Amino acid sequence: MLTKTSVTGVLLTLFLFFKFGSSIFCYDCNSAFDPRCGERFDPFSLGVVNCSLKDPPEHIEPVEPTFCRIIKMEIYGNVRIVRQCGYLKEESEEHTCRKQTGNGEVFVTYCTCDTDLCNGAPKIHKNMALILAVSLIYYSQNIL
Repeated sequence: MLTKTSVTGVLLTLFLFFKFGSSIFCYDCNSAFDPRCGERFDPFSLGVVNCSLKDPPEHIEPVEPTFCRIIKMEIYGNVRIVRQCGYLKEESEEHTCRKQTGNGEVFVTYCTCDTDLCNGAPKIHKNMALILAVSLIYYSQNIL
C-alpha cells in the first residue's frame, strides 16, 4: 500500500535524478561580477538557467544547448571563471577539459559536461541532493 510519504519520496527522487525533457540546467555566472562564481564556488542563490530557454549568443546560428561549460582564464596572475550553457561542441571534445596557453602569462582551461548543474562542484551537489531527499523522506515520515 502506498502512503503519502512514499509517494512524496518517489516524486522527489524522480525530480532530483531525472532530466526535465531535453533541456539541461547550468550555472550561469562570471567571477568578474560575482565572486561566488570563482574558484571557491558557492552556488547558494547563484543563477541556475534552463539552457533551452536562453537565447544563443548572436555570433552563432540558433542551436539547442546540450552541455554546460566552465571557462577558467588566468591572465597575468588574475583568475576569472565563467560558468555557462554550451552550444557548439568541438568534434574532439568529449566532456573533458582542454587547456590553451597564450603569450607567456595567459592560460585558459575549457571544461564541458552534460548533466544538470555539472558546471559547479558536481560531487558536492549530487551528494547534497541525495542528503536532501533522504532528509525530506525521513522528516515527512516522522510528521505523519
